[in-house]
Amino acid sequence: MNTKHLPTTMRAAVLRGPREMNVEDVPVPQLAANEVLVKVEANGLCGSDVHCYTGERVLEYPMVLGHEIVGHIVATGADVPVARLDERVSVEPNFGCGECSLCRRGLERICLRKQTIGITRWGGLAEYVAVPHDYAWPIPETFALRDAATIEPTTVGVHAFSRAQARPGETVAIIGCGGVGLLIVTIAVASGNRVVVMEPNPVRRAAALAAGAVQYSEARNADDARAFFEQEGAVAIFECAGIHATTQLVLDAAPPGTRIVLVGLAMEDVTFNPLRFVRQELEIRGTLIYEHPTDYPVTIGLVASGKLTPGATATDPEPLESAASLLEDMAAGKLNAKPIVAP
Repeated sequence: MNTKHLPTTMRAAVLRGPREMNVEDVPVPQLAANEVLVKVEANGLCGSDVHCYTGERVLEYPMVLGHEIVGHIVATGADVPVARLDERVSVEPNFGCGECSLCRRGLERICLRKQTIGITRWGGLAEYVAVPHDYAWPIPETFALRDAATIEPTTVGVHAFSRAQARPGETVAIIGCGGVGLLIVTIAVASGNRVVVMEPNPVRRAAALAAGAVQYSEARNADDARAFFEQEGAVAIFECAGIHATTQLVLDAAPPGTRIVLVGLAMEDVTFNPLRFVRQELEIRGTLIYEHPTDYPVTIGLVASGKLTPGATATDPEPLESAASLLEDMAAGKLNAKPIVAP
């Protein structure tokens, strides 16, 4: 292992059971030959962290949460060039086994043996984290910390947007302008698309309009929604709310020839008429995280170009000791901005 001088222990917010998180001294991770050790500069928190923290998502304890990571490489495994030392990187936290048929097809994001930093292996709510080197993407030192810490969720939006295959100048519609929906608004605008939205919350709607959306609807039924989509000429509709009502709405209201991209995680079954989908050439496309190695460089390039400033909706960093209270506030719905922790 190539390394700078490193301590043998580090501080980490260790989760030992649902809602049982404390900052502890734990060993610094040991590296496999293909890994790098990243000194964590900041880690963003998201809904997945909340589900893990509360116990809604089953984990093996103890676990260190956190997958939206930016930091610097301070050690390299035996098979990693020493030249990577000191690189500032954004961590791509999901990686497949590399051996199964899905991985061989470039679909490691849905690999059945996929590993996720902060969920199946210790993550970024710590001073150091171990990462496979080809999932540590170099980023400029000039990136603002909040932008750098939100590259991962922005890449979720980049991949979702790519699933629509919308050409510049075409109109896309976005249902639900929460965290990911608002990111897709900014990505679509940066890509040269006209954006319209459906969002009943006036604060979120205002944020979408400020980000470049040009029209909105408060339609609550399929007939009104279809009229809105047809009037605006939407070629693709993104369902980002992730609830049964809006998922059913988009399936019932999509005009002929529309591509429907399901981004939100609705848990209940919905219904649709297969004959209508055949005769009107409608498409339903799912989207999950991002495609390796394609999507991260696109996101980094958009941030570098100045077309995206994803950290605009994030908070200033808070200390590691605040992680548990921030997750509690998120679980209670008390936060509107994305929290960031700086270990």
